Amino acid sequence: MTRREDARGAGAVIVALVALALARAVTSVVPSMWAWGLNVQRFLDPLPAALTWITMAALIVPALGRRANPALERAGDRLFAGGVWTWLAALAAAGLVWALPDRTWLTGDFLLRQGAAETGALPGIFTQSLPLERWLNQSLPLALGRVLRIEPALVTRALEAAAAAALGATALALARECRLGGSAGLVAAGSVLFGGALCFFTGLGKPAALLCVLTATTLLAALRLARTGRGGAWLGGSVAIALLLHRSALALLPLWIAALIASMRAPRQGRPRLAPAVALPLVALVAMAPRLWRILMTFDLPRHVQPGGTGVLALAFAPLHLVDLVNLVLFLAPALVILAALAAAGPHAERDPADRARWLPGLLALTFVPLLLFVHPLQGVFRDLEVFAPAGIACAAVAGLACGAALQRGRLPSWLAPALLAAVTMPALQWLLHFHDPVRGDARARALALEAPVRTEVERARLWDVLAYRAFRERQWSRAVEACEQTVRLAPHPRAITMLAIARTYTGDYRGAESLYVALTSRTPDDPLVWFGLGGAALRTGDSAQVSRARAVLDGYAPDSREARLIRRHLRMFPEVWPTRAGSGP
Repeated sequence: MTRREDARGAGAVIVALVALALARAVTSVVPSMWAWGLNVQRFLDPLPAALTWITMAALIVPALGRRANPALERAGDRLFAGGVWTWLAALAAAGLVWALPDRTWLTGDFLLRQGAAETGALPGIFTQSLPLERWLNQSLPLALGRVLRIEPALVTRALEAAAAAALGATALALARECRLGGSAGLVAAGSVLFGGALCFFTGLGKPAALLCVLTATTLLAALRLARTGRGGAWLGGSVAIALLLHRSALALLPLWIAALIASMRAPRQGRPRLAPAVALPLVALVAMAPRLWRILMTFDLPRHVQPGGTGVLALAFAPLHLVDLVNLVLFLAPALVILAALAAAGPHAERDPADRARWLPGLLALTFVPLLLFVHPLQGVFRDLEVFAPAGIACAAVAGLACGAALQRGRLPSWLAPALLAAVTMPALQWLLHFHDPVRGDARARALALEAPVRTEVERARLWDVLAYRAFRERQWSRAVEACEQTVRLAPHPRAITMLAIARTYTGDYRGAESLYVALTSRTPDDPLVWFGLGGAALRTGDSAQVSRARAVLDGYAPDSREARLIRRHLRMFPEVWPTRAGSGP
C-alpha cells in the first residue's frame, strides 16, 4: 500500500466523518422524517445534543485527534491486556443501559410485553414465541419478581444489563481475536458494542438483546474455530441457544457451516474437535423444527414477507422501504458508512492469504441482507427496530473490524481513532438518552406520523394506536384524545372508537363520547362496555332517552354474568366512565 493510497483512504474517511456530523446537525433542525436514522438530536434536550455533537465534530480536527489518541491508546492497551479492566468495561456497559432504561415504550410491542410480564398472560400474538423466549421474558421475571418482591420489569432490565456486559466482553474478545489492540482495537470493539442495538438492552423484554450477544459470540467462536481448531463448544452452544430462542437464528447457520468447513480445511497439527460444534445446533434444530416451520408458514410469510399480497420484489425494492433500510443501517451500524468510504477509496490493505477466516464476518453480514430486504415488520421498520438487531451486530462487526484493521496496519492515521470511536459512541449515547425520555419519544413518533414522507395508513394507524395506549397508561387524556382520533380516522375499528369515547369522557367531552357510543351500539350491540359507556355519558348529558336505552340492556345482565364481570373490571380501570352519583351500574 503506497502513501498515496493511504492518503486517499484517510481523506475518504475524513469526508465521511464530516458528512455524518453535518448531516446530524442539519437534520436536527429540519422538520422532516426522511432521515429518522440521523435526526435523533432533534428529539433531545439541547445540552446533551450539543455536547455529544461537538465531541463528534471536534475530534475530526487533526490537532485534537492527535492530542486525544495517546490516552485512547493507553486505555486500549489496558483493556486488551485482560484481567480486571475487561471486567470493568463489561460492567460499565451494563451500568450504562441500567441507568438509561427505555421509557418511551414505542419499540416493537414494548407495551404488550410490559403488560405480559406484569400479568403473566402472553397475548395471542405471541403464539410465535419459542419456549425459551417465553421462559426468559415472561416466566422467569414473574417468578423472580415474586421471590424478590420486585417488579418483573426490573428482572427483565437486569437480564438485559447482564447481556450488555456480555456483549461488551465479546466485542473486546472479537478485536483481540483479530489481533487488534490499542486505539485500533477500541474502534473495533466500540463499533460492535455502541450500535443502535444497545437500545434493545434497556427493558424491551424481547430476545433481541440476547440474540445480539449470541450473534457476536457465534462470530467470535467461528473465527477461533476456523483459525485454531478451538472454540467448537462455544460455536455449537451459541448457535444452539439462538435456535432455541428465536427463529431469526436461522441466519446464523451459513456462518456455522462455513466455520466448520474452514476448520477442517485449515492446515494444523491434529484435527479440531467438532463434535459439540456439530451436535448441539443439530439437536436444537431438530427439536425446534416443527415449531419453526409452523411459525414461518403461518405467521412470518403471511404477515412479514407478503403483506397485502403485494409482489415480494416490489416491496423489497420500494423506494420508501430502501430509505428506511438506509436509516436503519445509520441507526444500527454507523461505522458501515466509514467502511463504505474506505472501500471506495481503493483496495484494502494486504491481508494474510493463509487466514481462512478473514471472510467470515463479511459472510455473516451478507446472510442478513435477505432479512433486511424481504422482511417487512407489522408495524414498520421505524417501530420494529429490534427485528433487525442481529443484522445490526453483524454489520457493526464487519465495519468495526475493518476500520480497526486499517488503523492497525497504518492505512488510516492513528489520530483518526478518537474520531472513529466518537462517531459510533456518541450516536449510541444520543439514542439511549432519547429512548429514556418519554416526552421526546412521543414527539418523535408524532413527527413520523405527521411529517414527510407519508407512511401507509396501516403504519400510521398502528403508530397512533400505540401512542394512544401509552397515553392511557399515563392517564394523559388530551394526548389520548388526539391519538385515538387519528387512529379512528385511519382505521375506525370498534376498539379504537371505544378508546376515543373513554378519552373524551375523561376530558369532559361527554356529548362527543355519547355520540361515539351511540354509533357503536349498531356496530357491536353485544359489547356490554358500549352500553355501559353510553349509559354513563348519557347520564352526564341528561339524555334520558339514551339512559333508558342503556339501562334496558344493562339491567338484563345477571350479577354473576360474564358481562357484569367485564363491566366491573372496566369500572375499576376507568371509574369516570360512570358518574359516581348515579351508582355503579350492574
